[in-house]
Amino acid sequence: MKVKFITFILFYTILNSFSFAQQKCPDLENELKFQKAKNEELSKENRYYKETLGLLKPIQSVKIEGLQLDITSIVGSKADKTVTVTFMYKNIEAETRSFFQCEQAYFIDSQGNQAQTYEVFVSFNNGIRAENIEPNIPTKATITFKTTETTFPIIRQLKIIVYSKVLMTKNNEAIFENLDVVWK
Repeated sequence: MKVKFITFILFYTILNSFSFAQQKCPDLENELKFQKAKNEELSKENRYYKETLGLLKPIQSVKIEGLQLDITSIVGSKADKTVTVTFMYKNIEAETRSFFQCEQAYFIDSQGNQAQTYEVFVSFNNGIRAENIEPNIPTKATITFKTTETTFPIIRQLKIIVYSKVLMTKNNEAIFENLDVVWK
């Protein structure tokens, strides 16, 4: 009798353990899904911060009329036959700058081929003109060029034409030399 009772208790305990484990399984699955979503979100944030650190590390810099222009990347697309230059511009003066306008740029590759501006985006509305530039706030801008060649490794010279903050009829040239192109 004692053996039957102990067997019954043991069997009942094992049965309850399986039942409890089956009830906890959906909870664990939900917790796992939550943790995976959280991990994915943290991975996105990590990529964002890595990109931000990359953007803040210039390849070359030029100061022109109270602005600092920092080239941060040059990426060529073999499929589109384009070269996109990403740069940051920053007002390095104490007062707010009324505008920054850039609509033209040129580059010459190491074989002497020239390319002219295809697209310029310097403001939040994807325009060629940014207004009221606060001091010491870097802002991202891009210039895209159409090109026939997709094999050149460097841009020998890049000229970005910047309108003067005093006279709109006067242009200044920000000149960068020997910039590596990353082709994708």
